[in-house]
Amino acid sequence: MSVFHSNLLYRLLFSCTVLSFCCQISANEINNCQEDIQNYRDLFTHLPINQHKESLDKTFWLTIEQARNLSDDVVWIDVRSNLFNSDNQLGILTIPLNHLEKKDFLYDKTVVLVGTGFEQQTINRTINTLRQKGYKHLFALLGGIRTWSKLKEQNLQLSNIITPEEFLLGSKTINWQIITIGLMPQDIDTLPEKPIRNFNLSEESHLAIKHFFKNKIINNDTFIQYVLIPPNEHITKLLKRKLTFPDPSEVVWLEGGLASYQQYVKQQANLINNAGKSLSKPCRLTL
Repeated sequence: MSVFHSNLLYRLLFSCTVLSFCCQISANEINNCQEDIQNYRDLFTHLPINQHKESLDKTFWLTIEQARNLSDDVVWIDVRSNLFNSDNQLGILTIPLNHLEKKDFLYDKTVVLVGTGFEQQTINRTINTLRQKGYKHLFALLGGIRTWSKLKEQNLQLSNIITPEEFLLGSKTINWQIITIGLMPQDIDTLPEKPIRNFNLSEESHLAIKHFFKNKIINNDTFIQYVLIPPNEHITKLLKRKLTFPDPSEVVWLEGGLASYQQYVKQQANLINNAGKSLSKPCRLTL
């Protein structure tokens, strides 16, 4: 065999070995991706999911009373992920959660994070990670922007409506109580947690709900206590015209009712099911 043919054979064997190795790595990546996708798919399709809420580390979180006793040199940071600097109404720093570690000037300061109030799970985990890296005086305000509005007595015109995404996020950790109106048992089973009361839907529904809340004590120092869930947006608007609450931040409506929540869950499940199908690499979906 000539030297030329020997070199050619050697290159072919080398190329086949490299190709086989790359295929093996790609297969492992795809397998890992499919496991992750299945985990996310289970999250959105196997409901209810929150019989046992995730516990927060109480040493990370400040109530409104604890926040009132802080010194004036505390650094407040708005970490709401949907904000740009120009959108901040609070007059404080705006830093995304995943950028906090890079802000060395915060290392030895007392820092309090202000979120939406619903992403408690993510903030709790972030604080835990950063404290292990030396940020010993890092806290978060329980209730986020809604508690900030009371603390600073700012009229931020916060809505008494929460989105399906906020409802799903908050249900992981917030000990609120769910009240449904006019939902069938099979509809209730699609919610992330069971309601404490399901009112029948009729022309007198608003009176029954008013009577229910008449003897309820609303604690103004806590985060959202009740979430009202009608069947759809139309019924929600009708009931909202007839029902008012002293503090709209304590009793909120689910935007669009059950129909909107189910549509949101369906959209998320479709995103997960189709993740990576038209992409060159797996696991392109970020949740």
